[in-house]
Amino acid sequence: MVWGSDNKALDDGDPKKEDEEEEEELVDPLTTVREYCEQIEKCVKARERLETCTDRVSRSNTEEDCTEELFDFLHARDHCVAHTLFDSVK
Repeated sequence: MVWGSDNKALDDGDPKKEDEEEEEELVDPLTTVREYCEQIEKCVKARERLETCTDRVSRSNTEEDCTEELFDFLHARDHCVAHTLFDSVK
């Protein structure tokens, strides 16, 4: 490492350091595809039913839960993911 005139270390051109700085953060393709699939009409409707149920259950003192609506949403999203995920994997 070389020191400059104002006592700051100057980079001596170490290629390992340059590679680490230039390396971009990896993005999980599953997360990306899930976000995309959550925007399709079938998933949007399932999410709306889930949110409606969650709001209703949270306001009332009931034993009802929203398991069915949650599974419907996850099924719709995962059905879309299954058809598109492997197209994005190298």
